[in-house]
Amino acid sequence: MGFLSQFLNYRHICIQCHNNPDPDTLASALGLYEYFTENGINTDIIYGGAGPIKKRSVLYMLEACEIPARYVTQIPKGVDILIVVDCQYNQGNVQHFDAPVVGVIDHHMQVIQSTDMAFIDNSYQSCSTIIWRMLEAEGYDVKNNYKLCVALMYGLYTDTASYGDLFNKYDIDMRSALSGDYPELIRLKKSCMTIAELMIAGDALHNLYVDMQEHFAIISAIHCDQSVLGIIGDMAIQVDILDFCITYTDIGHAYQISIRSCDKNIPANEVAGLICKGLGNGGGHFDKAGGRIFQNMIDKEYKGMDIHDILLQRAKEAVAEYKKNEL
Repeated sequence: MGFLSQFLNYRHICIQCHNNPDPDTLASALGLYEYFTENGINTDIIYGGAGPIKKRSVLYMLEACEIPARYVTQIPKGVDILIVVDCQYNQGNVQHFDAPVVGVIDHHMQVIQSTDMAFIDNSYQSCSTIIWRMLEAEGYDVKNNYKLCVALMYGLYTDTASYGDLFNKYDIDMRSALSGDYPELIRLKKSCMTIAELMIAGDALHNLYVDMQEHFAIISAIHCDQSVLGIIGDMAIQVDILDFCITYTDIGHAYQISIRSCDKNIPANEVAGLICKGLGNGGGHFDKAGGRIFQNMIDKEYKGMDIHDILLQRAKEAVAEYKKNEL
């Protein structure tokens, strides 16, 4: 019996995604929906916020994966329990709805009090992976559910900069376990950027900081989907003078970091570890890596300091460390 089994005694479960739902929150919600409905429980998927989903790739995901998520301004009547996924109850990125009982499943930094009905672990790179592991623990055959596989794989894809920043063992395990031939996933991967995001990427590249002496770049892509970070980094690392580059975006409570390297002596995964050390977590592969730096950790160690200056300082420290090791 796993974490999810405790919810099987409820008659009407409502699963809530965060405002402006992204693929990870929707995939997580679908996983729970499939499990609960298979067990005969009346289940809804809802989200609140400013309005309905407009991003075309997300709308296609809803259609292709048959995710019955709907925009609401009030919680459905008769709900016994509300479970929020990929977010935490009563926080800024999730519409507040009163509910008799609340459950939480999330992979972000914990900001609420722990309960028996809350599973929060920020070592995971996607909430989709948490859901996959929970379903497997309950004996649910995820691989046998085609549309859920597509959704979970896309949720992981978008939260790890197109898989380029994968470093957590369980996230890697899910990608391996669910790998297969999914035409819908291919289409989703090819439609993850909007015109607005292309312009954000252009602005970010136009305003990048380059350290000409140490041959690295820092790129601010504020208000950019995490899935676009890797695209920006992949483009920047092609510049002839760069050995590595760091791209980052503000995700509210933290900064998502994406790193690309073309120098075998400065592996991206090691740079990620050094950049995020004591402030969050990071890792990946020698050429592509990622991580997350939490705002509360920044406030403790670098109070009042700008994120760009922190990354610049730590990048220079990383270069100095590698130079020292070469001697």
